[in-house]
Amino acid sequence: SSLAQTGSHKIRPTTNMVRKVAPRRQLSLLNVAALLAGGLAAQLAATAFTTITGTVHRQPTALQASAWDAEVTRKQALLSAAVLASGASPAQAEDLKAKVKALMKEDPKPNDNGAPEKHIPKTTVTGGSVDVVVPHVMDKEKPHYIQYMWLSDAKSGDILAVKSFQATDPSPPAIAASLPAGTSAIPMLFCNLHGLWEGDKFTV
Repeated sequence: SSLAQTGSHKIRPTTNMVRKVAPRRQLSLLNVAALLAGGLAAQLAATAFTTITGTVHRQPTALQASAWDAEVTRKQALLSAAVLASGASPAQAEDLKAKVKALMKEDPKPNDNGAPEKHIPKTTVTGGSVDVVVPHVMDKEKPHYIQYMWLSDAKSGDILAVKSFQATDPSPPAIAASLPAGTSAIPMLFCNLHGLWEGDKFTV
C-alpha cells in the first residue's frame, strides 16, 4: 500500500483520497497536451499566414517587370499590325478576326480543294515587313475571288493581321504587315469557291 508523509506523521491515504488525486492529475496532463497542441497550431498558422502574405505582397523583380513590358509592347505591335493590314478601325479588325476564326473551324483542313498554284499564298519577309500575295483571279462575274487573307501566329493560333476583299478588287490580292522580330506566322486565305488555304510558315 502507498504512504504519504506530512511532518513527522505518516498518513495512510484512503481510497477516496486516491480517487480525488488521480482525476486531477489526468486533467492536468490533458491541459498541458491541449496547450502544447494549441501553441503548435498557432505557430503553424502564423507561418502559413506569413508565407501567404509574403507571396501576395512580394514585389516583382526587375527581370519580371522587363519581361512584362516586353510582352505588352509585343501585343500592342501585333494589334497595330492587324489594324493596319485590314485598313479598318480596331473594332472592325476584331470583327474580321472573329470571321476568319469561324471559317477555320468550318473548314479545318486547308489546301484540299482547287489548284495549289493558284491558292497557296507566297510570303516575302524584309526585316520586320511581311508581304503576302497569291496569283488568284478576282472575278466578279462568277463570282470567284479571295474573300480573306490573314497571318496566323504559328504557336498560339492568334490572328496577327487580316484583310478582307471584294470580287471587284484588283488581282492579285495581297496583304502587308509589320511584325515584331522573332514572330513566327503562317499565311492563310479563304477562297469563296475553294475554301481554306495556307502557305509555308515563316519567322521575322
